[in-house]
Amino acid sequence: MKLVYTHENRLIVLNVRNILSEHGIEVVLNKEYASSAAGGLAPIDTWPEVWIVNDDDFGSSMNIIESLDVDLKTAMWQCSECLEMNDETFDYCWKCKRDKS
Repeated sequence: MKLVYTHENRLIVLNVRNILSEHGIEVVLNKEYASSAAGGLAPIDTWPEVWIVNDDDFGSSMNIIESLDVDLKTAMWQCSECLEMNDETFDYCWKCKRDKS
């Protein structure tokens, strides 16, 4: 078994699992409910994971995952006041509270 994908967003992980399954790749979902341990573990240790059962499927699994047209990195913007990087979803800088311009 090999780990092929992990992400903090459970829905994205479930989507990757479903897509791999639709391509005939046998997968196992690990740590699906580990988020309840947040606080006692490092956040990344609670992220759900997609593992492939057959190691020979690793290359094709990675090709499928890489071909997904999903931007998994959140867009960022830089505050003009303090130069802090902020998530695109923020309307103002989390550090200095200046409005996004």
